[in-house]
Amino acid sequence: MHPGKIVQFERLVQEFRAWRAIPDSERAPAAAWWWGTAMELRDERAPMRPDYCAALDLPDGCCYADAAGKLMALIAPQASLASSARFPRKPAKPDEPEALPAPTKDESS
Repeated sequence: MHPGKIVQFERLVQEFRAWRAIPDSERAPAAAWWWGTAMELRDERAPMRPDYCAALDLPDGCCYADAAGKLMALIAPQASLASSARFPRKPAKPDEPEALPAPTKDESS
C-alpha cells in the first residue's frame, strides 16, 4: 500500500479515537473528510495492524477495506456535517460563543 495512504489512515484513526472518546451527547457527527480516505481504501485487502482494528472496533485480522466500509456506513446516513473548528465535539449552541483555536506558532509570526 502506498505510504501516503497509510499516513492519511493513521491520522484518521487518531481522529476516530478522539471522536469515540467524546460522550454521545457531546459528539459531533462523523467527520465527512474521512470519506476520501475511506474511498481510497475501499478495495485495499491488506490486513490492518491490530491496534488499528481495536481503535475502529473491528476484529483483529480485518483489512483496510473493512475499515473503509465501517467509516462510510457512519458517514453516509448523516443529515449534517461536523464542524472542523470544534471536532470531535458538537458545534457550540447559538447562545454560546464559539471557541476559536489558538494560533499555531507559524500563524503567530
